[in-house]
Parts: sequence; C-alpha cells; structure tokens
Amino acid sequence: MSFNLSLSPPQTEFVLKPGVTLIQAYDVTNNSDQNISVNTKVLPFLPSGDNGSVTYSNLISNPNVNFSFNNSDLQLGQPFTLKANETKQLVLKITANSQTKLSDYYSTFFVYQTNDTSANDTTISQTTGQIGSHVLLSVSDTESPKSEGLIQKFFLTPKIKDVFFTPIKFSGQIQNNSNYFFKTAGKITIKKGDKVVKELTLDSQNVLANYYRQFSCNNQNTCTLSPPLWPGHYTATINLDSSLNTNPLSLSFFVLPLSPVAILGFLCLVGFLFSKLKKHSNTPASPTI
Repeated sequence: MSFNLSLSPPQTEFVLKPGVTLIQAYDVTNNSDQNISVNTKVLPFLPSGDNGSVTYSNLISNPNVNFSFNNSDLQLGQPFTLKANETKQLVLKITANSQTKLSDYYSTFFVYQTNDTSANDTTISQTTGQIGSHVLLSVSDTESPKSEGLIQKFFLTPKIKDVFFTPIKFSGQIQNNSNYFFKTAGKITIKKGDKVVKELTLDSQNVLANYYRQFSCNNQNTCTLSPPLWPGHYTATINLDSSLNTNPLSLSFFVLPLSPVAILGFLCLVGFLFSKLKKHSNTPASPTI
C-alpha cells in the first residue's frame, strides 16, 4: 500500500509565556482509496547543516514542555483509522510549565501510517510512511523576543567577469547569536559608483537559535546577478533587517569587455592573415631560365 497522507499546516510558530497553554488544529487527510491505520507522535529536533535540514538523533524531549491532544476521542500516540479520502482534525495542545527556561524549543508533530493498530511506536524507523509539521516554540516573557544576527560569510564569484557571459553568484551564511529564531529578512544591493544597479531580496528563511544558515534568493542556493552589465567597478553590500543588529558586509567585483576585445582581436587576426595571404598571392613569380 502506497503512502498518501497530507497534513496541514506544514509548520507552526508560537511565542508562549511560561505556565501558559495553547492549542493548534491540524487537518490530516487520507488521500488514498483505502482505509488506513495511523498514529501520532512529537519528536524534538535540532538543526543540521546549513540548508535548513534537521536531525532527531539521540534527543530527549524537554520535560517542561508538554504535548497532548485536545480531542475528546483520541490521545497522542493512540492509533486510529482514517477512512478512504477522509479528513480528520487533530487538535494539539502545547503547555510550557512555569519552570520552562526562556528559550526556543523545536519539535515535529508526526502523523504516520502503520500496520500496528495497538502499539505505541516511538521511533521513526518503525513507521511505514509519515508526514510531519515543524513546531517552532519560543518561550518568552515578551511577545517579540530579542534576536541578534551576524553575517558570518559573504562570497561572490567571479570577481572579474565579462560584460555578457557568466552571471555573478552571491552566497554566504547568517549566524544567529541569540536564544530565539529569526527570519532572514534583508537584501543584497549592487552598485556601480553611486548608482544602484540591482537589489536582490533574500528569501525569508528561519535561522534557528544559536545556529547558522545559508541565505538564498528565489528559493535557490545562490543569489544571482545576470548579464549584460556595463564595464566598470561594482560593489555588492548585504544588509539584514535593522532589528537583528547586524553590520553590513561589502564586496567588490569588476566587469570587463573581455568577449568584445576577444572578438575584435580575432577579427583583426583574421584580417591580418587574409591580407598577408592576398599579398602573397599577388607577388609575381620569378622568371625561369
């Protein structure tokens, strides 16, 4: 039996005061034409790599943050049947008790298909198919916890380019130096002298607490400035939202008329060779004896 579940919303973000409970409704849908048995669980995660990946390995849930169902007919971790093409609403209740440390807590709410209608599975490997929704929980005394970022790396290639060929590619990493996640709101401004040539808007991506992430534009790994460009000296400056208290970083690159010069040089060479050949063919032959 193929896996064909959908879960909405795919991600939720909350700011919660210690000692407070909130609820979040999810819709899980069996998109197949057969009845299936499903189960639920919540697992903590940590960021992994610089592209938004996460890991669940050897992590223990925080005992001060509790997850349960608000459904009267169902408990978290209790198997239930989803009929063919049925949608069921699951209401997740999240409680941070008064002893919860002010910080971020990251988990994923999983709904998974299983052949076991009684066991309470606890590991991902026991599932036959699953779908999850990330829960980014910030436990804070204020509605807008303070975040602080750092532009950790900023690169561009190539630093010398042709006016027509090869785009300029920008890449780098944003570091989060706080206990709360933030989004990569910002832009890369490209100037020639004092004139703004192009502004590239960074994708709004979450940088998790005390971690880093590669920034991107247009859901690509790199931000790209495409030719043609006028020859000259350019600067590219990356700025993040002022609320993140980051310093901008700037890089320089040069645009040169490499291909026009190469083409002109080639034409001159062809013309020179042609004239030499023509001159040689017009030279009268020496008389013979």
